[in-house]
Amino acid sequence: MEGVTKMANEVKELGVAYQEAMFELATYAFNAHDTPARRERFKLIVENSWNYGFFDEEEQLTSQVMATPFSVEFYGQQYLMAGIGYVASYPEARGQGGINQIMEKILKDCRERKVSLSYLAPFSYPFYRRYGYEQLFDKINYQLDSRDVPNVKKTAGKMKRVTFEQAREVIEIIYKQMPANQRGGLSREDWWYTYKFKQKTDNHYALYYDESGQATGYVVYQLTAPTFVVVEWGYLSHEAFQGLVRFVSSHSGAFASFDYACGYSGSDQNYLLKNPFAQMTITPYMMGRIVDLELFLKDYPFKKQALTFALEVTDDPYAQWNEGIFEITVSNAEVKIEKVTETKLPTISGTIQRMTQLLMGYRQMEELVFYNHIQLSTEALLEMAPCFPSQQPILNDYF
Repeated sequence: MEGVTKMANEVKELGVAYQEAMFELATYAFNAHDTPARRERFKLIVENSWNYGFFDEEEQLTSQVMATPFSVEFYGQQYLMAGIGYVASYPEARGQGGINQIMEKILKDCRERKVSLSYLAPFSYPFYRRYGYEQLFDKINYQLDSRDVPNVKKTAGKMKRVTFEQAREVIEIIYKQMPANQRGGLSREDWWYTYKFKQKTDNHYALYYDESGQATGYVVYQLTAPTFVVVEWGYLSHEAFQGLVRFVSSHSGAFASFDYACGYSGSDQNYLLKNPFAQMTITPYMMGRIVDLELFLKDYPFKKQALTFALEVTDDPYAQWNEGIFEITVSNAEVKIEKVTETKLPTISGTIQRMTQLLMGYRQMEELVFYNHIQLSTEALLEMAPCFPSQQPILNDYF
């Protein structure tokens, strides 16, 4: 048809030379202002990502996706994970298949790069389910009126307000030691601390020191009157937790409310309040998927040391290497995997989305079987259920 531009079927991995074109597309698609601070943050994530673009026949960038490689910790095992972000298209290019082709290439490239997992923040859950992603992380938000803020007794240690540079090493040390961050959370790199904290200039920092002078707690916060916002906190002892709560509570005279959001662990902390009146909202957060099932299983932290069973992935059209039957033998923490055409072993059967939820601990096997999300005999269920994580994965980062 005359006047209609045909889209060239071309996906490219982009170098830093395309940074300006990517920034223009991102600011247009997300209706964001062009500011020096936003450019600085964008430059940093571009430099640390695998960047993909879809081009029209005039070699103009029309769609883009970033895949940022992170290491994640999962019950003592380290996995390479691709964080998907800045998914954007110009309006005239939407519906032309650009994002679809980029996502297909990203998953193939991730497999070649030995990436086991991928996370993303969805604008639409159904949209990303087509690529094998499923709900994997939840978020909990606490809102507390200042009148209900707890009055905590003074601890033996002390709080000290510091700069980001002074807090940086302490935050990293404490974050790494907190068990909640070892359930699928990021193993944060230096550049990510800069991106997440330093480049947000409205952040404030304070550390808790115990009697020996050891830093055992931190809080990152924002003074956004009338609300005091806890961006993130971490602590290695109950004393440090009390010190942080006392510090935050000391702002109750200047703020009408307090707000704190974090990854949801499956239980809340409202019961710790003398007046447990915090408004709590639990919402779906990030989606995730296993990119390469066989690679993921090789280092999987099974809770039983002697185990033989099979996994059958019934559907994964964008990563067909995962489809089929995998026989798995666990012996003395060593995992052996063989792909077969049929098996007589007890078999867990389902889509890649449900396998991801099971293996990452987002949903328990009994629940997935009850709602027919996976198939497994009753006898095998009793034996297999204790082999997988019993706690939800937690993510305290966003990309």
